Amino acid sequence: MSALQISAHQLSATGDEHSPSTMLMVAVANVAQPEQGIKIVKRLSGQDLIDLFNEIDRPDSDKAIVGVLLAIPPKLNGSPRWIAENVFNFGRVQLRFDDGACVDTYAYRLASKGVFIDNAKVEPAAILSWRSLYETSNADGDVDPELVTHQTWLSVVITRIVNAVNLPEGEDTPE
Repeated sequence: MSALQISAHQLSATGDEHSPSTMLMVAVANVAQPEQGIKIVKRLSGQDLIDLFNEIDRPDSDKAIVGVLLAIPPKLNGSPRWIAENVFNFGRVQLRFDDGACVDTYAYRLASKGVFIDNAKVEPAAILSWRSLYETSNADGDVDPELVTHQTWLSVVITRIVNAVNLPEGEDTPE
Protein backbone atom coordinates (compact mmCIF):
# COMPACT_ATOMS: atom_id res chain seq x y z
CA MET A 1 0.00 0.00 0.00
CA SER A 2 1.03 3.60 -0.50
CA ALA A 3 2.38 5.80 2.26
CA LEU A 4 0.06 8.49 3.63
CA GLN A 5 1.08 12.09 4.16
CA ILE A 6 -1.10 13.59 6.87
CA SER A 7 -0.84 15.63 10.05
CA ALA A 8 -2.78 15.19 13.28
CA HIS A 9 -3.88 18.84 13.17
CA GLN A 10 -5.39 18.21 9.77
CA LEU A 11 -7.70 15.53 11.20
CA SER A 12 -8.82 17.38 14.30
CA ALA A 13 -12.53 18.04 14.35
CA THR A 14 -14.08 21.44 14.10
CA GLY A 15 -17.03 22.31 16.27
CA ASP A 16 -17.75 21.02 19.73
CA GLU A 17 -19.71 18.22 21.34
CA HIS A 18 -22.97 20.14 20.84
CA SER A 19 -22.30 20.84 17.17
CA PRO A 20 -20.98 17.75 15.37
CA SER A 21 -19.10 18.45 12.19
CA THR A 22 -18.46 16.00 9.39
CA MET A 23 -15.13 16.22 7.60
CA LEU A 24 -14.24 15.20 4.07
CA MET A 25 -10.89 13.44 3.73
CA VAL A 26 -9.65 13.40 0.14
CA ALA A 27 -6.82 11.09 -0.89
CA VAL A 28 -4.72 12.83 -3.55
CA ALA A 29 -1.89 11.17 -5.46
CA ASN A 30 0.83 12.82 -7.50
CA VAL A 31 0.66 10.89 -10.78
CA ALA A 32 3.99 12.30 -11.97
CA GLN A 33 5.75 11.08 -8.80
CA PRO A 34 3.81 8.14 -7.36
CA GLU A 35 6.63 7.34 -4.94
CA GLN A 36 5.51 10.39 -2.92
CA GLY A 37 2.54 8.35 -1.71
CA ILE A 38 -0.94 9.67 -1.02
CA LYS A 39 -1.59 13.03 0.60
CA ILE A 40 -4.79 13.44 2.62
CA VAL A 41 -6.49 16.79 2.21
CA LYS A 42 -9.28 17.85 4.59
CA ARG A 43 -12.33 19.70 3.34
CA LEU A 44 -15.27 20.82 5.49
CA SER A 45 -18.05 21.13 2.93
CA GLY A 46 -19.29 20.06 -0.45
CA GLN A 47 -18.39 23.48 -1.84
CA ASP A 48 -14.82 23.05 -0.55
CA LEU A 49 -14.72 19.65 -2.29
CA ILE A 50 -15.89 21.20 -5.58
CA ASP A 51 -13.13 23.81 -5.24
CA LEU A 52 -10.57 21.01 -4.82
CA PHE A 53 -11.98 19.19 -7.88
CA ASN A 54 -11.57 22.40 -9.91
CA GLU A 55 -8.00 22.87 -8.66
CA ILE A 56 -7.01 19.30 -9.56
CA ASP A 57 -8.84 19.29 -12.91
CA ARG A 58 -6.52 21.87 -14.47
CA PRO A 59 -4.68 20.80 -17.64
CA ASP A 60 -1.26 21.28 -16.00
CA SER A 61 -2.15 19.39 -12.81
CA ASP A 62 -0.14 16.31 -11.94
CA LYS A 63 -2.52 15.29 -9.14
CA ALA A 64 -5.43 12.85 -9.10
CA ILE A 65 -8.08 12.08 -6.51
CA VAL A 66 -7.83 8.43 -5.49
CA GLY A 67 -10.48 8.42 -2.77
CA VAL A 68 -12.99 10.57 -0.92
CA LEU A 69 -14.09 9.71 2.62
CA LEU A 70 -16.58 11.31 4.97
CA ALA A 71 -15.48 11.31 8.61
CA ILE A 72 -18.64 11.14 10.69
CA PRO A 73 -18.61 12.16 14.36
CA PRO A 74 -20.13 9.89 17.04
CA LYS A 75 -23.28 11.97 17.42
CA LEU A 76 -24.13 11.46 13.76
CA ASN A 77 -23.13 7.81 13.37
CA GLY A 78 -24.73 6.29 16.48
CA SER A 79 -21.51 4.90 17.93
CA PRO A 80 -19.02 6.13 20.53
CA ARG A 81 -16.32 6.63 17.88
CA TRP A 82 -15.74 8.48 14.63
CA ILE A 83 -16.25 6.50 11.43
CA ALA A 84 -14.60 7.32 8.10
CA GLU A 85 -16.59 5.90 5.19
CA ASN A 86 -15.84 5.94 1.50
CA VAL A 87 -17.99 8.30 -0.54
CA PHE A 88 -19.29 6.27 -3.47
CA ASN A 89 -21.32 9.12 -4.97
CA PHE A 90 -21.12 12.87 -4.40
CA GLY A 91 -23.79 14.99 -5.97
CA ARG A 92 -25.85 18.12 -6.11
CA VAL A 93 -29.25 17.30 -4.62
CA GLN A 94 -32.60 18.81 -3.94
CA LEU A 95 -34.02 17.73 -0.59
CA ARG A 96 -37.48 18.11 0.91
CA PHE A 97 -37.63 18.23 4.69
CA ASP A 98 -40.53 17.14 6.90
CA ASP A 99 -41.71 20.75 7.25
CA GLY A 100 -42.05 20.98 3.43
CA ALA A 101 -39.00 23.19 2.96
CA CYS A 102 -36.76 22.34 0.02
CA VAL A 103 -33.03 22.94 -0.17
CA ASP A 104 -30.46 22.62 -2.96
CA THR A 105 -27.17 21.34 -1.54
CA TYR A 106 -24.41 18.74 -1.85
CA ALA A 107 -24.82 15.18 -0.58
CA TYR A 108 -22.69 12.09 -0.10
CA ARG A 109 -23.83 8.51 -0.65
CA LEU A 110 -21.53 6.27 1.36
CA ALA A 111 -20.33 2.70 0.99
CA SER A 112 -22.85 1.71 3.69
CA LYS A 113 -25.65 3.25 1.55
CA GLY A 114 -26.11 6.02 4.16
CA VAL A 115 -26.70 9.53 2.79
CA PHE A 116 -25.28 12.67 4.38
CA ILE A 117 -25.16 16.36 3.69
CA ASP A 118 -22.63 18.57 5.43
CA ASN A 119 -23.01 17.93 9.17
CA ALA A 120 -26.23 15.90 8.96
CA LYS A 121 -27.60 12.52 7.97
CA VAL A 122 -30.59 12.53 5.63
CA GLU A 123 -33.17 9.96 4.70
CA PRO A 124 -32.90 8.84 1.07
CA ALA A 125 -36.66 9.37 0.73
CA ALA A 126 -36.08 13.13 1.22
CA ILE A 127 -34.06 13.33 -2.01
CA LEU A 128 -36.09 14.83 -4.84
CA SER A 129 -33.25 14.89 -7.38
CA TRP A 130 -29.58 13.90 -7.54
CA ARG A 131 -26.97 15.03 -10.07
CA SER A 132 -23.71 13.11 -9.63
CA LEU A 133 -20.48 15.09 -9.59
CA TYR A 134 -18.15 12.29 -8.46
CA GLU A 135 -18.78 8.58 -8.47
CA THR A 136 -16.53 5.60 -7.84
CA SER A 137 -16.48 2.83 -10.40
CA ASN A 138 -17.97 0.42 -7.85
CA ALA A 139 -20.81 2.72 -6.76
CA ASP A 140 -23.39 0.53 -8.51
CA GLY A 141 -22.15 -2.68 -6.93
CA ASP A 142 -19.48 -3.60 -9.49
CA VAL A 143 -16.67 -5.43 -7.71
CA ASP A 144 -13.08 -4.51 -8.45
CA PRO A 145 -10.99 -6.35 -5.83
CA GLU A 146 -8.08 -3.90 -6.07
CA LEU A 147 -10.34 -0.87 -5.64
CA VAL A 148 -12.22 -2.47 -2.74
CA THR A 149 -8.90 -3.25 -1.02
CA HIS A 150 -7.76 0.36 -1.50
CA GLN A 151 -11.07 1.78 -0.22
CA THR A 152 -11.08 -0.53 2.81
CA TRP A 153 -7.47 0.35 3.65
CA LEU A 154 -8.17 4.10 3.42
CA SER A 155 -11.29 3.78 5.56
CA VAL A 156 -9.52 1.81 8.29
CA VAL A 157 -6.47 4.09 8.39
CA ILE A 158 -8.44 7.36 8.37
CA THR A 159 -10.90 6.04 11.00
CA ARG A 160 -8.03 5.12 13.34
CA ILE A 161 -6.25 8.43 12.90
CA VAL A 162 -9.41 10.54 13.29
CA ASN A 163 -10.28 8.67 16.50
CA ALA A 164 -6.73 9.01 17.85
CA VAL A 165 -6.89 12.77 17.35
CA ASN A 166 -10.51 13.45 18.38
CA LEU A 167 -11.46 11.04 21.17
CA PRO A 168 -11.37 12.48 24.69
CA GLU A 169 -8.26 11.64 26.69
CA GLY A 170 -8.49 8.33 28.47
CA GLU A 171 -10.50 6.61 25.74
CA ASP A 172 -8.67 3.96 23.79
CA THR A 173 -8.74 3.96 20.03
CA PRO A 174 -10.05 0.80 18.40
CA GLU A 175 -7.56 -1.77 17.18
